[in-house]
Amino acid sequence: MSGTPPRQGSELPAELSSFIGRRHELASIRHALARSRVVTLSGPGGVGKTRLALRVAGDLAASYPDGVRMVELAAVQDPTLVADTVVAGFGLRSAATLTPIEALVGHLRDRALLLVLDNCEHVRDAVGVVISLVLDGCPGVSILATSRHSLDVSGEDLLTVPPLPVPPPGRLTRTPDALLPYDAVRLFEDRATSAWAPFEITTENQAAVAELVRRLDGVPLAIELAAVRVRSLSADQILDRLEDRFALLSRGNRAALSRQQSLRALLDWSHDLLAPEERLLWERASVFSGSFDADDLAAVVSDDVLSSPLIAGLADELVKKSILVREETPLGPRFGQLQSIKEYGLRKLADEANLEQLRDRHLVHYRDQAVTAAREMFGPSGVTWFRRLSAEHDDFRAALERCAADSGPADDGPAEDGAAIVGALLHYWVMTGRFSEGRHWARRLLASTSPTAGGRTALLVVAGRLAVLQGDVEEGRALLERGLAGTTLPADATWRAHALHGLALAALFWGEPSAARTLFEEALSLHQTGEDPFGVPLALIQLATLHAALGETEQATTYAEECIRLSADAGEEWCAAMARWTQALVAWREGRPHAVRSYAREVLRLKEPFGDRLGMAMCLEVVAWTAGAGQRHEEAARLLGAVGSALDSVGGGLFRTLQEDHEECVAQTRAALGDADYDRLVDEGAALRFEDAVALALRGHGGSSAVLVVDAAGGQRQLLTRRESEVARLVAQGLTDREIAERLVLARRTAEGHVQRALRKLGFTSRQQLAGWVVEHQVPS
Repeated sequence: MSGTPPRQGSELPAELSSFIGRRHELASIRHALARSRVVTLSGPGGVGKTRLALRVAGDLAASYPDGVRMVELAAVQDPTLVADTVVAGFGLRSAATLTPIEALVGHLRDRALLLVLDNCEHVRDAVGVVISLVLDGCPGVSILATSRHSLDVSGEDLLTVPPLPVPPPGRLTRTPDALLPYDAVRLFEDRATSAWAPFEITTENQAAVAELVRRLDGVPLAIELAAVRVRSLSADQILDRLEDRFALLSRGNRAALSRQQSLRALLDWSHDLLAPEERLLWERASVFSGSFDADDLAAVVSDDVLSSPLIAGLADELVKKSILVREETPLGPRFGQLQSIKEYGLRKLADEANLEQLRDRHLVHYRDQAVTAAREMFGPSGVTWFRRLSAEHDDFRAALERCAADSGPADDGPAEDGAAIVGALLHYWVMTGRFSEGRHWARRLLASTSPTAGGRTALLVVAGRLAVLQGDVEEGRALLERGLAGTTLPADATWRAHALHGLALAALFWGEPSAARTLFEEALSLHQTGEDPFGVPLALIQLATLHAALGETEQATTYAEECIRLSADAGEEWCAAMARWTQALVAWREGRPHAVRSYAREVLRLKEPFGDRLGMAMCLEVVAWTAGAGQRHEEAARLLGAVGSALDSVGGGLFRTLQEDHEECVAQTRAALGDADYDRLVDEGAALRFEDAVALALRGHGGSSAVLVVDAAGGQRQLLTRRESEVARLVAQGLTDREIAERLVLARRTAEGHVQRALRKLGFTSRQQLAGWVVEHQVPS
């Protein structure tokens, strides 16, 4: 073979549309190429691997004396032709005396260039051979490859390309511009306006756009296919039609590869590349609605064809091939699937008539998980079980949906399974403030199923108790009385105790402390013979709270200490935190504000791993009272706003026995600040992120070490620490991270961390945005 040296510069196809986002990924790839001669970009189809490779190659072209070359391998079906295709990419002609790879190595031996090999997954073994020989024989050549699967060559630096960032659920903003820091939204807007110039994101369609990019997992190809539909559909109409995403997302760029022109074609390609057992595991794993671990996978999908030992290896292969996503979590490694990949697998599974059988196994597995969690959560593994329930929340929903949909008068199996799950998740729903969620499932199963008497009692009591906690006291009391009427002793001691506990809560809300005390004491007595390990500690907590609220601090302390002892013996923390909260209430009643804040710090530390928004809000409420009593009125107003927002988010409220203290704090704080300043500060507190409200409560004394930031990107107010605000001002002055570190006598990495936290809190992606914000808001020195 012979040829001429490649010209200086880039041999890359032109970019036909604007490039959106990917700042972090671009930097990571550049750094990887600086330390390794072969870098592979992996990830699912449509995630943007090729586009990233092109952009990096273009940016780095001047860094390579002999430029950049790109070779497209998508059309190569015969692995023996890979070397010929790469050779042809350099414009070389055949020579009888050399093999293609020998000619390629000879041509590149003295060159210094970047070779981009695109779409390698279907010929990865042959590509690996070419890369290995080029790396050995051509010291000046670096290779950037794209593949849905690692190439497994020596020295390979594998980078997984993630989907684009999407707005979190529920993040609605006052202005559509606040969604633009999310690259998935920016991409949708850019491609939509290219397809139909009048399109814009407005206050009316911003929720639909945010939900659309979320449900498309932030995958660029899917977003682009959806965006072109704005020619004939509104964002809401596109979202409605996403139930059949494969029909909707079917008209791509005709100049693109055929498999890039529709979502189905893209996934057909991925499916066809897999071995039969891998395809089967992809399809069966699609029965999971959320994340799952190896044990979940084996329990639900294993059989004679896919044995448990085989599944572990196949799961690893599907991770490598970007069908499963593996995430390291505090629970250990967990797997998941992008929604489009999941729905493709479900369709394949339905075609093979295996879907219903797998859904039955899925239901039984998660029923057993819920029942085990209810038994094990009161103990040293409580946080672990709580995290597991949170991670598997979507799968409990799917299991309950199956129970509600499949039950009928003639089939009490799903009805009993549903009642078992609802009863087992009661404490989890209380801990997380998911009152509406629990009520929804209990009421739905009551309306659509026919469980046994025991199952019906559990559903009535759960629905009633959660209704009371949400402030629907009249409805809750009626449900609880129906549940209580259906119990018999000793068989139903546990659910009878739960019903009495709920009725006692209703009495507290209605300002009937004497009745509440009697009911709590009766519930406590029954729980001592029942099966729920949470029963006795929770009854003790409520009795302590009741006595503290009434000023009977000695009795309150006795009950709280007994609960703390039981929790300590069991190694449990959630009930221990609640008992500490009652001790904070006692300290408030006894006029010991420093003790209140000390107890509050311990309560918030213990509750944070559980995400107990309601319990933490109740703690902040007592801290607000001490702030008001201590003449720290701005802090009190902000905390009252934060508490109100948190209670609204879970639909909870204060017991009437605590309402007097709350109203006194409000009146005192409003009188000190005046109506206008009080309302402004309460609004600021309500708009704070909850973790920032917690930081304000723990910091105390008006939050003097923080700067309250108004109208950060994303529509929420934030707290920057004094150091973060100081660093932000230096960024606005044009200082680099190194210069900031020198100015403030910090390690450079510490300075970088402060800059990144300030950017993240404000929803920004660039230092220029941060600098502009500092100037606009006149951040004080």
